[in-house]
Amino acid sequence: MLAFLSVLLTNLGLVTLLAFLGSLLYRQWPPRYSVREQVLHALAAGSASVFLLAFPFELAPGLRIDLRHVPTALITVRYGPLWGALAALPALVVRALQGGIGVRMALLSSLGVLLMGTLLHRRAHRPGWLSWRAWWLPPLLFSLNGLGLLTLPNGEKLLAQVYLPLLVANSVAFVVALLVIQSRLDLLRATHTYRLQAQTDPLTGLANRRRFHEDVTALAPGDHLLLLDIDHFKRVNDSLGHAEGDAVLRRIAGILVDAVRPSDQVYRIGGEEFAVVLRRAGLSQARSVADRCLRAVRRPPPSGPQVTMSGGLATREAHETPGQTFARADAALYAAKEAGRDRLMLASSEKGETQGETGASDRQALRDTLALLAQDQDPTPQHWQELLQAAVACVPGAEAGTLYVAEQGDFVVCAQQGFSDALLGRRDSPASLFRWYAGSPDAWEAGRPRVLRGAAVQTASSAAGAVDHSENGQVRYALSGRVQEIRETLGVPVVAEGHVVAFLNLDRFSAEDAFGPEALARVSDFAAQMAVLLGARARRQREARRHRELEALARITAALRDASSADAIISAMTAMTSPLLDARYVVYLAYDRERDVLTSRHILGLPEGKGNVTLPRGRGLSWAAVAAGDVLRVADIREDQRVYRPAFLSSGAMLAAPLLGKTGLWGVLVVTREQPFGEDDAHLARTLGAHAVTALERAAHVQTLEDAREGTLLALGLALEARDFETRGHTTRVVQLAAALGAALGLSPAQQRALRDGAYLHDLGKVQVPDAVLLKPGPLTPQEWALMQQHAVAGEAIARHIPGLSPEALGVVRHHHERWDGLGYPDGLAGEAIPLLARIFAVCDVFDALTSARPYKPAWSWEAALQEIGAQAGRHFDPQVVRVFFRLLRQQDGAMPET
Repeated sequence: MLAFLSVLLTNLGLVTLLAFLGSLLYRQWPPRYSVREQVLHALAAGSASVFLLAFPFELAPGLRIDLRHVPTALITVRYGPLWGALAALPALVVRALQGGIGVRMALLSSLGVLLMGTLLHRRAHRPGWLSWRAWWLPPLLFSLNGLGLLTLPNGEKLLAQVYLPLLVANSVAFVVALLVIQSRLDLLRATHTYRLQAQTDPLTGLANRRRFHEDVTALAPGDHLLLLDIDHFKRVNDSLGHAEGDAVLRRIAGILVDAVRPSDQVYRIGGEEFAVVLRRAGLSQARSVADRCLRAVRRPPPSGPQVTMSGGLATREAHETPGQTFARADAALYAAKEAGRDRLMLASSEKGETQGETGASDRQALRDTLALLAQDQDPTPQHWQELLQAAVACVPGAEAGTLYVAEQGDFVVCAQQGFSDALLGRRDSPASLFRWYAGSPDAWEAGRPRVLRGAAVQTASSAAGAVDHSENGQVRYALSGRVQEIRETLGVPVVAEGHVVAFLNLDRFSAEDAFGPEALARVSDFAAQMAVLLGARARRQREARRHRELEALARITAALRDASSADAIISAMTAMTSPLLDARYVVYLAYDRERDVLTSRHILGLPEGKGNVTLPRGRGLSWAAVAAGDVLRVADIREDQRVYRPAFLSSGAMLAAPLLGKTGLWGVLVVTREQPFGEDDAHLARTLGAHAVTALERAAHVQTLEDAREGTLLALGLALEARDFETRGHTTRVVQLAAALGAALGLSPAQQRALRDGAYLHDLGKVQVPDAVLLKPGPLTPQEWALMQQHAVAGEAIARHIPGLSPEALGVVRHHHERWDGLGYPDGLAGEAIPLLARIFAVCDVFDALTSARPYKPAWSWEAALQEIGAQAGRHFDPQVVRVFFRLLRQQDGAMPET
């Protein structure tokens, strides 16, 4: 009875293994159930049943008990009786060829499982059909299995002995196999859901900007890119509210999806910005689709406001990058808006600029700067100064002022009047300047002027400085900016094409209440003139930023595509960071969960030995970035107390980007350089970090699957050892030894994996060798020896049914008993005709066999085993492999697995 239960437990383990291998046939969600897929699954189940036939319990001569009906039951319940019969057929044929009194019982058991599986087939499609309340269903499925024993003499006694254990084992194996397969499907469904969520705009259901970036980088020559923007959308939000604005965006999304071709992809890439990628279409067809989109949007809706859209259409040319195509489409979109909106503009293949009209200005500074911009040049510091002086002169009550202009995502002080030149070049993030504005987001985006008086000036200044600057920096600003002296300040955001491109700040040091309605009207007019003046410049900056972002995304994607391990991913990320952020030093601090510290791992730009740091929680800018959950920037590391500054780091700016994923903190990327980092740099660091985290989580998931796969092969090796308990531990030892020897010989990762796989399965063919031969203490007869020699060929034949095994791994299974002199088996190969991996494993296998106790011999000492292997170099073993093996053992200094 114990032997019978041991066989059932072995079969249960094999069913779990086979279910895992079978689950790998599901590769996508939702799974496909085509006829081809169902045939494949049925044949896989049939192969599994045949495999289980190799592990029977001989109840009586010719009467075998195993769990081969479980795969048939799975297929029948899932797909129906036809496919179940196809799955059962291979095992029935093999069993019939084996012969014996149990053939008729095997046929009756198969018919019983098919019958009960057919009855449960429809119920299996209901949700929760295997909940705890339905515990009786699996036993019902196998209730007829074994009843065929009643047709045999003394069948009632045999049935009483095996029926209940066999019923329980079949039921448990069925449930376990079903759970393994369901786990695989749940993983595929979750992965599919997360991918859709990450690439879908939650408001409209369209593909989002992340998906757009991926698809744009794959634009082929001849593909078309259409950029669309809702005209005057801000008016809809301001007059009707954001809820109505969201309704308009959803309506526009539906209109665009209906207007394009089924093969086209629609995206929402910004607030009111949309895009369409049109592949495999001529220019006339692409233009027709674009015109259809604009006409459909223009039609009056049943409810809600009527809106129009402007569009820019560009065709990817063979000589340009996708980023350049995007820039041309973007330029065409802005040309359509400047030409009156509600129209489509085709991008020219020649680079050009669209200029707006500003009208006459009362100030020569405005005319000079406008002329400078018309020449596609940035104003000089002198021009910025003249522009500010003109503003101070024309706004009643203004005595001083500062001009912030957008640069690299931040706002930089480029002119001052009435203050210290120490203010020039000061950088503030959009969040910091918005705190200084101290108004509502709607007022900021609308460019409405605001006035602060008295204590409100100091309050807003402190709130703004705390966002980006250290205490020392805030004190210096308060002194150079004369914050305590300001009685009244008038500020206005300069808004061009929906973006704040500058901030004009005018101040008074004398009496308050001087900035009245006239001053507000004047500063609003001046800001409107500046908006036209700076619009083209801001547009060029946005195009350059988008182009840089697209190019960076393309480079990041290419760099991370082939990185499979965590070290390779981090190495690629740090290597990409240096040119993208113009870095002086790049240090990646990995998070050590056990010690709760950040430790430097990858360092660029520093001599070897420098930059190695370990930061406990709470110390340094890196931990501050982790606590904030976002990128932190420091303009001067000497002035921020949060910065951990080793001896080699004397000056410069620092950026710390935390790598936070679903599983928690991976590490922090720290970058330093001489020039301060802008918000654009921070955004690029976020993008780089997000891609790196995605790659790290993907690599971790792949490693988990690889560990599970290798664990499965180990389990199979251990299951084989269960038949030969004197060699217990042999599989683990030879795998470890072969892996070490393969590494010493410089095998590639693919070869090392094949060597480990072959080592796990090298004795697989012994399942066909009788126990009497395996455990025989004395010499084998010629017939027994011939039977033993066939295990290598049988092992290879069985291993071929395991998905994912390489030909090199199969070569280890078949040829690990070949000899260098050609006297080995099964093929009598000699010398280098024997596969290299088989030659490597042969040395490890024999060494472990010699140093382990077997039924036919005691364990040898290491010295004796090594002497024997050395003597057999050039006869049994490859001499070069033996030399490296001896060197490996000397290097390990005896640190070998216990035998």
